[in-house]
Amino acid sequence: MKQGAKHPIAAGVTALAAVAVGVGLIVGLAMFVGVNIMGLGGGSSDQATDPDAGASLYAPSPKRTEAAGAPAVTLHASPTSAPEKKTGSASASPSPSKTVEEKPAKKEITLQAGIVVAKPMERIDLTGIYPGGEGAILRLERDEGQGWEEFGIPDVSVTGEQFSTAIQTGRVGKHRFRMKDVDAGTYSNVVSVTIG
Repeated sequence: MKQGAKHPIAAGVTALAAVAVGVGLIVGLAMFVGVNIMGLGGGSSDQATDPDAGASLYAPSPKRTEAAGAPAVTLHASPTSAPEKKTGSASASPSPSKTVEEKPAKKEITLQAGIVVAKPMERIDLTGIYPGGEGAILRLERDEGQGWEEFGIPDVSVTGEQFSTAIQTGRVGKHRFRMKDVDAGTYSNVVSVTIG
């Protein structure tokens, strides 16, 4: 081998190192450009403090309110939001300090009969809803013209604000039924079923 000639293994290692450095530079440059294009870069400190510089994840710190009936915590408005201009029209929205008190929904038992005319001892399905009456115990009462009396079936419980039961009677004539909330003492509407 001549003294001026390079060793083939050393030349191969040198070429491989040059290729690795070149590929690393290209990949690094591509990642830098991609991160900046996608907006994942840290950006300058001016962009982080300038609200007009683009989208941000600014969340104001909570502040306690003193007004009775108002929410316990109120967030300050974003520093970029401008106050709303008030117009002289009568359709202006009410001031935020006034709150409308909602009345609780009235508990009403609604009763329905599956059929209104039945044969003696035919099955009659009674169903209904009782908003706000979850877990209430209801008792079926019947009026045959002489006053309301318990019908004599097991009490019915309200589940999912609904209830259902089935009855049978052999007495011919018009019967009026209602449900009574055992604890609250309230009554449902009256449904009529004619047996004949």
